[in-house]
Amino acid sequence: MSVSQLAKSIAESPTLRLNEQARLLREKGEAVVHLGAGEPKNKAPIAAILAAASKLNTGDVKYTPADGTPGLKKQIIRYTEENYDRVVAPENVIVSAGAKQSVFNILYSVLNPQDEVVILAPYWVSYPEMVRMCYGVPVIVKAEDGGFVPRPEDIEKSVGSATRVIICNSPNNPSGVLYPESLVAALKRLARGNLSNLTPHPFSVFLNDSHPPVLERIRAIRREAAQAP
Repeated sequence: MSVSQLAKSIAESPTLRLNEQARLLREKGEAVVHLGAGEPKNKAPIAAILAAASKLNTGDVKYTPADGTPGLKKQIIRYTEENYDRVVAPENVIVSAGAKQSVFNILYSVLNPQDEVVILAPYWVSYPEMVRMCYGVPVIVKAEDGGFVPRPEDIEKSVGSATRVIICNSPNNPSGVLYPESLVAALKRLARGNLSNLTPHPFSVFLNDSHPPVLERIRAIRREAAQAP
């Protein structure tokens, strides 16, 4: 069976390739320090395990609404209000199978062929391929000093008439850096007309209350991002 030109154009996942290389080396008895997937060593919270088991034991496992069950959406709305200081309507909440699916769904919904997506480096390796799968063009912006935070002027230079989305991932994966509020404010100024900011926050939950200044900074950045058009 032949595959499509689009499928042929998508590069192999570097993360999965590293995972496989690490597995093969371990099978050979090699000592491996694997920094690929970032798999946490801690187990799933026992409360989550018990809640999932309890739900399965009821036998009430059926198809759900495509955008999420009403009860779950209520919990997401409450979480968003508590952490983002913003109240959202149920029709603006969509539950997905993970952050990457959400990012892909958004790109699929807004991109036309040859639309550009500005991606701030470093970035998660899936982002450029997601853009290509939606027939878009990834535009990578790197920090001039080789660091982890691009300058607002460098981002602005990369924004053109074909730019549709800017992906700003903070706390950043893989660097862990938190983008300063000044950068988030600059991105907000750029998001005008047909240009949108896409700000995945899947890693902020790994911060804890022992770092209150960091958490407050996260909340400030979230507020800025949530108010962007």
